[in-house]
Amino acid sequence: MVLDGRPCRCGGQGCLEAYIGAEAILAGAGRDLGGDDEESVFAELLTDPLARPALDEAVRCLGAGLANLINLFNPERVILGGWAGSLLGRRFLPEIRAAAARYALPLPFSQASIELGRLGAEAVALGAATLVVEDFLLRSHAVRPAGRVAPPAPAPPDLAPA
Repeated sequence: MVLDGRPCRCGGQGCLEAYIGAEAILAGAGRDLGGDDEESVFAELLTDPLARPALDEAVRCLGAGLANLINLFNPERVILGGWAGSLLGRRFLPEIRAAAARYALPLPFSQASIELGRLGAEAVALGAATLVVEDFLLRSHAVRPAGRVAPPAPAPPDLAPA
């Protein structure tokens, strides 16, 4: 996202997460967890007027990141998820959309929507469980992917005496 930018927890520099991740937003607002859980402190931060500059920067960076995604892949829909994305999106979705519009190409942006995920904090676990269930169903031949034809049944054994 930013050449020679902030260090990221992945080991890189200038990654989008270094600007829009919950940890980065809390640090930008000068918040120390002080033993509290990150989600609670982040939720409180969203309503604190003194944190507005850090939140505005995060919204602007998120909008620019989404604009890059929209410009590169031209998706019909972008879903904000995860606990931090959901909290930030519930509070600032119109501002996030406006920031994305400011940085995106007009045509791809006009064909995309930016929405909040509906699966909640357990979206990753639900997705993983779906893969396991799909694998089970495909292996048991209970469900076949579209366009896939079942193999022909074996021919009945020859009943004539030998």
